[in-house]
Amino acid sequence: MRTRPLGVRCFFLPILILSAPMLSAQAGKAVVSHDGNCQVTVPSDWASSGNFGLATSPDKSMSVIVSSPNLSPTLDKVKQNAPLLYPDDKVVQSTATEFQMEGQGPGGKPNVYRGIQVPNRVCLVEVTYGDSIDDARRIAATLKSAK
Repeated sequence: MRTRPLGVRCFFLPILILSAPMLSAQAGKAVVSHDGNCQVTVPSDWASSGNFGLATSPDKSMSVIVSSPNLSPTLDKVKQNAPLLYPDDKVVQSTATEFQMEGQGPGGKPNVYRGIQVPNRVCLVEVTYGDSIDDARRIAATLKSAK
């Protein structure tokens, strides 16, 4: 059996210990829409509101709501309606399977609004944020079918 020199073991141990919180935060936790059809992943320290598809960051600067509306079962409907509901957002991505807008939501906070087409329905997420659009985009990018 081959062993590593003590210096090598002592060098990597602090790196593993210091990176553990970051790795667990990256793993995150799922926030599932109220009907159980769609989900996003948020950092593990966020508070979620039961089965309502809502979550909030510890400092309350960011929030997420994930849904799967029955009235808009296709992404084309979402593409038509979203600009009316979010007039201060700009479309940044529009394909057959993905749609994303960014700007300022109805509540006056900056937001990332994303929709994806999944079999027989659409999944939607709105991430409102205070400082980091990059964090909001990362969370929105995790939107997927929960089934």
